[in-house]
Amino acid sequence: EGITLHNMAVVNLLAGKYDVALPLFQDAVRIKKAFLGYDHPEVAVSLDETGIQLFAQEQFQQALQVFEEALTIRIKTYGPDHPKVALVLNNVACCKFQMKNPHLAVEMFSNAHDIQQTAMGTSAKAADLDLLHVATTLCNRGYMKLRLKLYEEARADFDNALLVQQSVLGDNHKTVKDTISNLDFANAFHS
Repeated sequence: EGITLHNMAVVNLLAGKYDVALPLFQDAVRIKKAFLGYDHPEVAVSLDETGIQLFAQEQFQQALQVFEEALTIRIKTYGPDHPKVALVLNNVACCKFQMKNPHLAVEMFSNAHDIQQTAMGTSAKAADLDLLHVATTLCNRGYMKLRLKLYEEARADFDNALLVQQSVLGDNHKTVKDTISNLDFANAFHS
C-alpha cells in the first residue's frame, strides 16, 4: 500500500496538485516504515520525495530533517560512496544554503560531486542521467560559489557543467541556456 500511495503522489505531482502530493508521500513513508522497516531503501525513496515537496514549499528545516533521514538509510543500504547517496547530499546541501550556511553547502556539493565522479560509468544504461546529475551538482556548487564571491571557481564549475549538459541535451535546451546565463554572470564579475 505504501508504494501505491507513493505512486499516487507522483501522479498528483505530474498533475500539478502539490497540496495533494505531500500528504500522500508522508503517508507512504509511514506505511512503508510500518511494513518494510524504518531503514528500508523504499522508505528512503518516499522520504526524499517528501523532502523535495517540503523544500518546494520553503519548509527548509523540515525538508532537511527528512533528507537527513533518507541519507542515513541510503548510506546504511548502499555505503557512503553510492550515487544515490550523492543525490540526497545534493538535496541536503540545497537546504543548508537556504538556511544560510553556504560554506557547508559548497562542501556537501563537493562531496556529492566526488561520489558521482567516482561512480561514473558503473551503469552504462544510465550514463546520460549520471552525467546530468554531475552537471546539476556542478551548477549548484557554482551557484554557491557565486554567492560567496568565488567567481573564478564558480566559472570553472559552470564551464564543466555546460560541457556535460551540451553533450547530453544539445545547445538549445533550457537547462543549457540557464547555465550559460550563470556562466555569463560569473564572467562579468570575474573580469
